[in-house]
Amino acid sequence: MPPRSRSPLGVADLVLATLIVVWGANYSVIKASFRFFSPLAFNAARFTLATLTVLILVKLSGQSLRLPPRERKQAALAGLLANTVYQLFFILGLARTTAGNAALIQATMPLQVAVLSHILGRERLSVRAWVGVALATGGLGMLIVLRQGVSLELRHWGGDALMLAAAFTWACYTLYADPLLARAPAMRVTGIGFLAGAPPLILAAFPQLVTQQWGKLPLAAWGALAFSGGLAIGLGYLGWNYALRQLGSTRTAVYSNATPVVAAVTAWLTLGERWTPGQVVGAALVLVGVIITRTARK
Repeated sequence: MPPRSRSPLGVADLVLATLIVVWGANYSVIKASFRFFSPLAFNAARFTLATLTVLILVKLSGQSLRLPPRERKQAALAGLLANTVYQLFFILGLARTTAGNAALIQATMPLQVAVLSHILGRERLSVRAWVGVALATGGLGMLIVLRQGVSLELRHWGGDALMLAAAFTWACYTLYADPLLARAPAMRVTGIGFLAGAPPLILAAFPQLVTQQWGKLPLAAWGALAFSGGLAIGLGYLGWNYALRQLGSTRTAVYSNATPVVAAVTAWLTLGERWTPGQVVGAALVLVGVIITRTARK
């Protein structure tokens, strides 16, 4: 197993920092795309594009998708978790709840990773690391709760439940893929995962794919599809798996807490939204929590 870097911050951290910017913007891109696409049709189309993107990168890198039988089966199962089960929960949940609720519920994922990892004996975290996870999660809660968009209405509870299931599925994927990526190249694991997970996702979306009016889509809709499929998913999953290989599950997962911070900053810059003092404190806690957890020793 390759050694996991702890400090100082390195290439994996730069990859994750870039990734949270892309994923932060992707929330708005996906919500906007629902004006043109049905949710499942959009999800299937972007995963088709993401799969093609990853396969092209594998080809250009001169690698193959060959893995030993055991690792190949594990990569396929990881792909079903991340590319089929998680994505179905995520896209259907996001379509049924507010962006505020979705971001807040997704913020529980790093805590789920940390707790599950501790229970499984995978990563015995220090007190400092637990403090970092708690600060990041609490800060994110302040950031989301203290702005408009969080709803406790009954009509949103179904979407909230789906988002919670999505967060738990991604936590399970992160823990499951961590030891696999310590043995196998991230690009091969990602490619096999897409080939295993994309077909069931497309099959589940087939009725909406047939009824989707593809010929009437504006250029902006195709741009959203390219951004969400090629960049946020195709390159994004490669980046996430690379970071998992370098840093381990808990230190990678905690970065996702910063994604809603980026989304809020983007809204402030582009839409003129203003933060309350409580939101500023929450954003600062998220960033401090990420740094503490990332640099803490096991």
